[in-house]
Order: sequence, then C-alpha cells, then structure tokens
Amino acid sequence: MCEVLKWTISCFMCINEDKSDIGFMTKFRMFQSKIMGDPKDFAKLAIPSALYTIQNNLAYYAVSNLPAATYQLLYQAKILTTAMFSVFLLGRKLSQWQWISLVFLVAGVGMVQTSSMKASSTESADGQNELLGFFSVLAACCSSGLAGVYFEMVLKGSKVSLWVKNVQMSTIGIMLGLLPVYKDREQVMEKGFFFGYNNVVITVVLLQAAGGLLVALVVKYADNIQKGFATSISILISGVVSYFMFNLVVNQQWLMGACCVFYAVYLYSSNPLQASNKPQANSNGKTNGKGNGDGAGGETIRSREKSAESSNTQHDK
Repeated sequence: MCEVLKWTISCFMCINEDKSDIGFMTKFRMFQSKIMGDPKDFAKLAIPSALYTIQNNLAYYAVSNLPAATYQLLYQAKILTTAMFSVFLLGRKLSQWQWISLVFLVAGVGMVQTSSMKASSTESADGQNELLGFFSVLAACCSSGLAGVYFEMVLKGSKVSLWVKNVQMSTIGIMLGLLPVYKDREQVMEKGFFFGYNNVVITVVLLQAAGGLLVALVVKYADNIQKGFATSISILISGVVSYFMFNLVVNQQWLMGACCVFYAVYLYSSNPLQASNKPQANSNGKTNGKGNGDGAGGETIRSREKSAESSNTQHDK
C-alpha cells in the first residue's frame, strides 16, 4: 500500500507539472509518454529496486542468524559503504576529517540503537549460524549503499523530472510487492486485502509513503551521505519522543551515542575538501596572480606591456 500511495501522489504531481491550459486527456497522454517513452530509462530503475529487494532478504537472513545487538551494530556499516560507492561511482571526494566523521556516525548510531537492548540480546540462540549472519549483513550493507548511490546517479543524470522517476520506481515496487500477495493469495481471498488494517497501520503507511518521497527529494537535491546524517538525527529525535511518550530509559550509552552523532555532523560539515588554488604559469613562464592575469602579478605584467607599447610609439614618432 505504501508504494501504491507513492505512485498515486507522484502521478498527480507529474500530471500537474504542466501549467498550460490543455485538456486533462492531453495531459494524461503526455504523462504516459513521459513514463513509458524511453524503455531503457525505465529499465534503469529496475536495478535499485532489485537491489533493495535483495537487501531486505539479506537483512532477514542476518537478523535470523545474529543476536539483535550485533545485527544493529554491523548494519550501521551501510553508512560507510554508501560513502565508498559515492566515491567510486559518482567521483565524490571527501576529506580525511569527513571520513573520520563517518566512523563517529556509525559508532554513535550503533550505541543509540543498542542502548535499550537487554544483555540477553547479545547472546546467540540455538540454531543460529553467526558466520552466515555476518556475511549476510555485510552483503546487505553493500546492497544498500550501491542501490542508494545508483538511484542518485540515475536521478541526477536524467533530464526527466523527479516525479516521473518516482512513478517509475513505484511501478516497479508495486510489481515486486505483488509477489508475496500472490504467494498468500488464499488468505487474501478469504480475509480480504485490507484485513488487519487499523488506525496505527494506516498511520505507518502514510508516514512511510511521505518518507519515501522525502528521501527522493533529499537524494535529488543533496546526496546519500547527507541522507545518512539526516537518518541518524531522526533516530535521535525518535528516542527523545519515545522518552516523553513511551517512557524510554535514556542511559549513559544513549547519551554517548548522541554526542558522537552530533560531533560527526559538526566534523563533516566544518571540514569540507579544500580545492587547490595553486597559481598557474603563463606561456612566457611567468606566474600570474590567479592564472588569468588577475591579481597583483597580472596587473604588473599589463602595466609593463603598456609602458613598452607607449615607448615604442614615441620612438616611431
């Protein structure tokens, strides 16, 4: 239902992008051509959709074979894999301090996520294969990072609007989401598709749909690394809300994790990669002020050239 709601909202926004006074059917035909006009462009979005599906299955295997605390800690490595794929696929460059801030972010989120877990959650249950769980969570982190960065590359490398991409992505998500419905078709036919829906479930679906659309906006106009920071801060906000509404116990580990997250945000934003501004030499081997004749060096060269020209003119006379 979440994907259906995202698809509906994106279709409405896509159709209303054209503000011209044309009929609704004309707008609808234009909308169809935008969505299915380039099959190759549409097929590109099948890759992140498939990767997200693989990620969900790998996460299921990981949480089934690892203690909950171990899984929560290891799964935060997706922040680092996202940064690595951003460097490899998008050519993004990070400073040394920004890499260090990502390590602080992983540690901080891991401490916050495991602060309320009991000691028994760190013990392995009978029948768990920890080696399989470790490689599953590692593969899930790589799949998550690759899917996010590839989706960012498709969004920023296409001239098609964001809402068209959302419609295409949601269409693929709906098709993939129908597979488990078909698997449980007997129960769906017996009890109905909306069996078990209540106010809480509807609220969760609405929040998930809104969150998915906001993530696409963040990826389009920012990047996946900043999305990771925003997600980490949202975990802290959830903890604060849970403290007042659900009596969450905020212990020393939670506070230390929150401090690590805030320090990581400060460290990342205050230490961007500095661009090198080395002076460039001109064709005569002389160095200009800014490489193009500007600055003090450039003005000195121009003044010498003007004085030489004036002296030559007087000599000719």
